[in-house]
Amino acid sequence: MKNGANLKGSFRVLTETPDFRILGRSEDAVASDAAREELLSEEGGLLAIDKPYGETSFFVVNRIRGAISRATGIRRIKCGHAGTLDPLATGLLLLATRRSTKKIPMLMGLGKTYRVRMRFGVTSPSFDLERPIEICDAPRDLNDAELRHAILALQGEHNQEPPAFSAIKQKGKPVYRRARAGEEVTLQPRAILVHEVEILSTQWPEAAFRVCVSKGTYIRSIVRDLAASLGTGGILTDLVRESIGPYKNEDALTLTDAIRLLAPSETPVATHP
Repeated sequence: MKNGANLKGSFRVLTETPDFRILGRSEDAVASDAAREELLSEEGGLLAIDKPYGETSFFVVNRIRGAISRATGIRRIKCGHAGTLDPLATGLLLLATRRSTKKIPMLMGLGKTYRVRMRFGVTSPSFDLERPIEICDAPRDLNDAELRHAILALQGEHNQEPPAFSAIKQKGKPVYRRARAGEEVTLQPRAILVHEVEILSTQWPEAAFRVCVSKGTYIRSIVRDLAASLGTGGILTDLVRESIGPYKNEDALTLTDAIRLLAPSETPVATHP
């Protein structure tokens, strides 16, 4: 049986342009085999993965790198991603393999769409569920119209301070290491743009909404700042990256399926690093 046969998740081309050819889920075994060969070739390829909850983006990259290494017999394989997702987030992670890693900077510049769920009246050092939660003061007379107005006001340009628990590097090391060690972290605000906001539900003290944002935007900072505008704290309780540019998470492969499809076949696919 070929690698792509009889699998619920198989490879297919999601979008093809002169610059990008993204591979994702397919029911076509023939297309899957061709895509597999592309990913394992010297030139490599671009792959859409639905990142599982609780795993880091680096974990996903490492698993795909290992799968390609086992399939090709090549020890050192280049593999990277086009934008970190927090461990407690799920959704679209675009990966590049081998020579295609040179396309990562262009992919990172694309806008991103997220589905956000948050809770007001609580806070944490990481502004999500990763760190211990504390109850804080919250307005008791806030009505639904005021909450919806505050959410819609997110649209536009902002100078956003990134969270201390982030992968931003200072002196070559990610600042979240210092934050987790209890050290004080200072980060400079950066210009970001919220292109669109769509309210999905509001029922105090919770809200859900969709945002389309520019490169470098931290959703946990959006949650923090939204809550602060209402005189309280807030944490992110659920985050899904739905799309990056034209590429959608609904077309992505699970990590399990991607590793299975990259498993070694009887005939070696690539012979050069």
